[in-house]
Amino acid sequence: MFKVILKQQGIRFRRFCHKAYAAFCSLHREVTIGRVAAYMTDLEMLKSGKSIAVSALLLFAGITSAEADEGVPKDSVPLNSRQLSLQEVLVVSHKAEVHSEAYRLITQVSHAGIEALPIQTVADILQYLPGVDVRTRGANGAQADISMRGGTFDQVLVMLNGVPLSDFHTGHYALNIPISTEIIERVEVLQGTSANLHGAFSGAINIVTRTAVSTGKNHNVALKLTAGMNGLVNPEVAASIKREETLFNVSAEYSRADGYYAPKPTEKEATACRNSDFKLANLYFQTRWRGLDVQAGAQWKDAGLGMGYGFGSQDQFDATRTAFASAKYEHRWGAWRLNGQASYRANYDRYEWHRGQRLYGNFHFAQTASASLAAHYASQVGTTSFGVSVRNENMHSTNLGDTINPNGQVPNVADFPLSEVRVLDLVKGGNRFHTNYYAEQTFYYAGFSASIGINGTYNTRFGHHLGGGANIGYTFEKAGTLYANANRSLRMPTFTDLYYNAGNQLGNRNLKPEEAWLLSVGYKGTLNLLPSMGRSGGAFSWAADWYYRWGKNIIDWVYVPADTKRPYHAMNQQQVNATGVELSVAYRLNEWLRCISVDYAYTYLDLNLKESGSRYLDYLSHKLSIHLEHGIYKGFGASWTVRFQKREGQYNNAEGAVADYQPVWLLDGSVYWQNKYLRVSADCTNMTNTRYYDYGGILQPGAWAKVSIKAKL
Repeated sequence: MFKVILKQQGIRFRRFCHKAYAAFCSLHREVTIGRVAAYMTDLEMLKSGKSIAVSALLLFAGITSAEADEGVPKDSVPLNSRQLSLQEVLVVSHKAEVHSEAYRLITQVSHAGIEALPIQTVADILQYLPGVDVRTRGANGAQADISMRGGTFDQVLVMLNGVPLSDFHTGHYALNIPISTEIIERVEVLQGTSANLHGAFSGAINIVTRTAVSTGKNHNVALKLTAGMNGLVNPEVAASIKREETLFNVSAEYSRADGYYAPKPTEKEATACRNSDFKLANLYFQTRWRGLDVQAGAQWKDAGLGMGYGFGSQDQFDATRTAFASAKYEHRWGAWRLNGQASYRANYDRYEWHRGQRLYGNFHFAQTASASLAAHYASQVGTTSFGVSVRNENMHSTNLGDTINPNGQVPNVADFPLSEVRVLDLVKGGNRFHTNYYAEQTFYYAGFSASIGINGTYNTRFGHHLGGGANIGYTFEKAGTLYANANRSLRMPTFTDLYYNAGNQLGNRNLKPEEAWLLSVGYKGTLNLLPSMGRSGGAFSWAADWYYRWGKNIIDWVYVPADTKRPYHAMNQQQVNATGVELSVAYRLNEWLRCISVDYAYTYLDLNLKESGSRYLDYLSHKLSIHLEHGIYKGFGASWTVRFQKREGQYNNAEGAVADYQPVWLLDGSVYWQNKYLRVSADCTNMTNTRYYDYGGILQPGAWAKVSIKAKL
């Protein structure tokens, strides 16, 4: 008797050839896809009317093949006898949306990675990422500033599904994003700038919501309740629903907390911490149908800021109302791909120096309307891209801008609720219009890819500015990707930079736009060390990036002792150059050692200043993050993050004395249990109850424990 053994044959594809059917003719068999050149997806698949989205980030997909016949070479299995006639095929992975990841360092954190962290807000997520500096006024990111690579909080572009949401009023409101973390699929961080990302002076952050493929089901509903110390209560509901070709994302959340506890506060600091309470509500809706993507959201927030903007008051207060809506459409026509986008954002802000009193207050109503159109043509040479965008910015304010209502009477914002303020009551303001355009050509040959582009900006106030950039990358078959790029960036002054005239600060109407050239060189790769263990076995990834930024006319707030009323003036500094390195290493083994990673970022500013006494050019020179996620028993697991940060510069403490920022070590942890339908976690941030400052003399929260329960339907 003979025993017949049928051995399944695995086929590995390292690269697509110039045929649309190359990898797909072997479907219904086990296939490993190594790398897909971008122009192949654009040209070959689009010509045949197929739809494909493939990640260039995955150098090795990690989907290992079955044992192949010994006599058949892995990359030369004959296919003719097994070719099939296929219908439309969709291959989806985590493709970065902010820009081609072949030329620069892009950090991504997935929904699973977010879920393992002790977070409640987008600001909480960002503080764990390398190269990102998050500084908060108050609890749970009630007001948070983000900066990258030694830049300021006004130099980072924030996007939601590729739609810019940054505020031309001030970067303090860049993270007023009305979205629950439960609906986030991933967060992408692009270090540096690029030719077609206007406003990304030192970097960009893109938040991507759930998709039908990422949920894996026709519907995914999550109900979550978080409660903790300091009166924290945070109920959330998020749902992703797919009906044929239509996807709906909906989320709603409410969050509140009393003033937080801080380690060993002085009397002034204790009063300020008690005034760090907040209330927040977010509503978000999104629908996708074929190439159409429509989203809208609204946020309501009241927050005590303690001593957020000065030490003459411990009971400062800020109330904001934010609303936005956008629509995107993508159409594929042969080798052409067309993208159109329109968006609107409004942000209301009421700031009070003394909470509920009439001594001092500001009110601002900022509106941004934008539209863009871009076209991409795929050819044998590569991809040709060009586009144009327009943006109108309009401000009504009690403080910012020129007088627009000479017969009006400046309202005292403490006299009535925010909802009763009329635009006609705001006697100052202004309007400016931007036109941006770019053209870019990419080239591909074997493992090489390169691009060169130009861009321009015309602003009704600041005139016309030209820029451009060039990028090159080479992907080794097994060792990763080496890249280099050089790009010019530009940032227009905010309305606060130009017009602010209150407290101890005075804006400058004669400011010039900030300019910079950025050069960076990097290397990144992924390797499966234990292919026999499958996709999750022994996945090792690494990245290294060096950069140098030549900055000109960088805007800073400089101390001018001769002005006793407004001693801090907005000025263009002569030159601020930044250099640094960023290193990341991660290893994923199995369910017991889910992830261990080490991230380190070093930054140094070379300052050639017109004036000393900088207020905002303090920065993180060292940031180290060590993260471990592991299993414990069955559904139990835990994650731990140790962070070290050293900030350069000085600040005035609550008593008015000048002090140096001190290095700080922080420990955060989360222990959880989960199954298919339920997840319960116990989290704690700043577990060692460390006393530290992120911004000026604002004492940060001490140990803060929370418990979350999430039901997945």
